[in-house]
Amino acid sequence: RPAARSGAAVAARLSTLPEAEREAHLLNVVAEQVAAVLGFASAASVEPERAFQEMGFDSLTSVELRNQLGALTGLKLTATVVFDHPTPAALARRLHELLGPGRGAAEPLLTEIDRLETLLGGAAGTLNGSTAKVTARLDALVRKWADAHAGAETEAGLDEATDDELFAVLDDELGIS
Repeated sequence: RPAARSGAAVAARLSTLPEAEREAHLLNVVAEQVAAVLGFASAASVEPERAFQEMGFDSLTSVELRNQLGALTGLKLTATVVFDHPTPAALARRLHELLGPGRGAAEPLLTEIDRLETLLGGAAGTLNGSTAKVTARLDALVRKWADAHAGAETEAGLDEATDDELFAVLDDELGIS
């Protein structure tokens, strides 16, 4: 199997490439994972325009590929992504769409959120009664962000949401736990 790369590493590598090379890089990532899932000697054995089903993919290997690509890219991909995008080239194009400029633009914010998460984790138990104040500020910030960006990603989010995520949203909206 190819050496594991984190979703952050794939996104970081993508951000350093010119736009014209990003899809080709993602095709290489897809081909590496297809080769690993199917036990091919190398990614060179993977034909970009050959259908996954012709290569021998079934529902189990499709989910395995989805999981590996999700881990590498940091994306939550649907269980049917291999069937919805039936060739390595089509899947690479989809990943390119999902990891496009919008994701790169979010990286500085996500880095700061990671930093804040680390800071909050280290502060547990040391706030001397200020936990409620910190929680209230965080809640207010999340509400302000959500209100400012409501609907901006709804359509894309629903396309990529898992069944459990959709049920969780409904439960939250209806107040069911």
